[in-house]
Amino acid sequence: MSELREMLVESLERVFQDQCSAEQVQAADQGGFDQSLWTIIEKLGFNLAGVTEEQGGAGATLSDQVALLRLAGRYSAPIPLAETMMVGSWLLTEAGLDIPAGALATGPTTPQEALQISRTAEGYRLSGSLTRISSPDRVSRIVVLAELDQQAYVASVDPASCEVETVLNLAGETRATVSFDRVSLSEAQVAAAPAGVDSATLAQRSALARAALMTGALERALQLALDYARERKQFGRSISKFQAVQQQLAIFAAEVVAAKAMTDQAAAAMDLGPAGNAVAAAKIRAGQAAGVATRIAHQIHGAMGFTQEYPLHHATRRLWAWRDENGSERYWSHQLGLAVTAGGAENVWPMITGTL
Repeated sequence: MSELREMLVESLERVFQDQCSAEQVQAADQGGFDQSLWTIIEKLGFNLAGVTEEQGGAGATLSDQVALLRLAGRYSAPIPLAETMMVGSWLLTEAGLDIPAGALATGPTTPQEALQISRTAEGYRLSGSLTRISSPDRVSRIVVLAELDQQAYVASVDPASCEVETVLNLAGETRATVSFDRVSLSEAQVAAAPAGVDSATLAQRSALARAALMTGALERALQLALDYARERKQFGRSISKFQAVQQQLAIFAAEVVAAKAMTDQAAAAMDLGPAGNAVAAAKIRAGQAAGVATRIAHQIHGAMGFTQEYPLHHATRRLWAWRDENGSERYWSHQLGLAVTAGGAENVWPMITGTL
């Protein structure tokens, strides 16, 4: 771990330990945004962690940011840190646009969606709609990627200028369908995206951020299961002493390690350049781990795991919700399959065995 990453992780974990108790996370349920926590995050500059020092940030790599988002997932932090730090700030800085105060929402959040932008006498006009936008009622800007004449553009949009229809996902986080019904934008709010900033890269970066959050939630669920197995007694001894329980916990731990390793590898690869296959594999593996891990976690806990007062659901509900966000396992499996078959049979083994 680099010195910068160690410092950032230690500092952020102290914040989450103080601000993300089970009671505080539960209080933010049915909306998924803690303004007091976000104020601290912004004051400490974690929203700009991935921005260069010259632009007011910490210059954190993608691997550093994944480590920070893993903490956010582990503590079920009710803030859009992934969208702001790893996606929104990146889009704005790459396009040379100002980063505003406040949290950011980003889009498109799924690879199938697209927005169109056109020129007007006053500036630009944005059209289209996006789904699953995080907390648009609590952010300062929605940062989106749109297309004009086969050129990608980054736009910074005031949420008040859009039509927003909100719902809650399974984790109690706000997700919304946002309609950009010919939204007018000034020249200062729009810029052409440079090379390397396109819909594919945005989808991959968003998926990597979601996978990082998921690995943190997996760690939390595992720790709760281990602690409960040690404390719960049956027939005069801890259930952690039973071979069947030990076997399930071992499977659980292996799933967590595999998902973390794949996500870390994808972040390291993307730090070096395009890494669509690695990101696809990471999101797939995190989704697969979520299915196995949540089943075992609730089996270990029995009825206790389904109570509102016990914190396990803070992790498992997020895992169930997040596995379908920013591209499901099915979507990324399809993309990975297309990449494998595109190079022909002779390309399969080199792709499997390729390293950084």
